[in-house]
Amino acid sequence: MEERHTTASQPPRLPAVSKDQAHASDRGDSKKGKNIVVREEPKELPEELQVPFSLRVLEEKLPKGYKPPAIREYDSSKDLEDHLCNFQNAALLHQYNDAIKCRVFLNTLSGIAQKWFDRLPVGSITYFQDFKNIFLHHFASSRKYQKTNHCLFTLRQGSAEPLRAYIKCFNHVAQDIPSATSDILMSVFSHGLVEGEFFRVFIQVSVKNFDEMLGKVVSYINVEEAQTARRKTDRVPAHVNKSEKRPPQSPARPFARSKDS
Repeated sequence: MEERHTTASQPPRLPAVSKDQAHASDRGDSKKGKNIVVREEPKELPEELQVPFSLRVLEEKLPKGYKPPAIREYDSSKDLEDHLCNFQNAALLHQYNDAIKCRVFLNTLSGIAQKWFDRLPVGSITYFQDFKNIFLHHFASSRKYQKTNHCLFTLRQGSAEPLRAYIKCFNHVAQDIPSATSDILMSVFSHGLVEGEFFRVFIQVSVKNFDEMLGKVVSYINVEEAQTARRKTDRVPAHVNKSEKRPPQSPARPFARSKDS
């Protein structure tokens, strides 16, 4: 038998392609409708721009005539929601866009808050909502104590406390309780009143909401204070300047003259 030697088939070698031919083939592919994706290497920021802001925030130019907002700096010792509310009102007034708000808000931080920002990952903040969320989360312990409706039921008008002082104290506590409805405010206010002339008038008057009730209270306060001032002017003074009665004095006698004189 004859022995046959088989050789493994080798793949054909491709002809070398020059650079010009490669560019020509790329142009041919683009003409055929194929999209060529060119990968760009990410930009390397200089060392002074290695900050938690992204390029979107850093490359935004400040508006013409920029003025910093006239609000106090935040150093984590005050209520963070008050600071954030003041900043958002200033940003609305000056019409900052989203990227500018990020950089301007940074300028309102100081002390511990500034050090906290410096420790954030580089390029981690792209939108102001991101900045706001991590700010509220980190400084949550600085939030003001949220009062509940039960705090209102502890208010009582003193026996000698004027109505104006009572309503002022009541409003001060009520404004820190956003969950209190108009019906709750009216019920609690009447519950804390001292039984007197105004209490009898108040329970007889029907009001629709708390704002209308405040109007009735203010009207009565004006009448009450006017009556008090009038009683003070009509009151007779306790001491009256009367002519002091003196005992009758004997008529003056002439001096006795001595014989020598």
